[in-house]
Amino acid sequence: MMSNTWTSVKNLTVVLSYRNEERYTQFRKALDMMLNDSEVQDLWLVVVLPGGIKKEELSQHKLISYLGPKDISWLGKLTDESIASRMSRKSDMVLWFEMNDKKPVKLLSTLPTKTMVAVGIELSTAQIQIQPTTSDPSEIVTFVQQTLQKINDYE
Repeated sequence: MMSNTWTSVKNLTVVLSYRNEERYTQFRKALDMMLNDSEVQDLWLVVVLPGGIKKEELSQHKLISYLGPKDISWLGKLTDESIASRMSRKSDMVLWFEMNDKKPVKLLSTLPTKTMVAVGIELSTAQIQIQPTTSDPSEIVTFVQQTLQKINDYE
């Protein structure tokens, strides 16, 4: 039995791959709605950027860290100190959404957490793997919330 079910998550880290502004905005709105319905008090959103997207051009927020290709050395080490210091803080749950870039996966899969949840991604460190049947961000987030609630109810 997992001691950390969805209803007891107070500290949540979300790792999200940035594809384009529209999809990112849809995920943010869906996550906001999910969090309004939760016990989460501390959120950290790690947005993994592809090459060509400049962090400075995206809306800045204290709960959001942007991780670009230049933030990871060729040895796979983090060069962004603000993200590095934040990574050492343990969260109750890490939710991963649609990641396919190997460097950030390797780096972030070691985030300290009680429960790691992989959504639409193969992640060996995850206790829970969820495969959404849709590509719509709001439907994906709703599906994840319902799945975590079902696990919660089962326990």
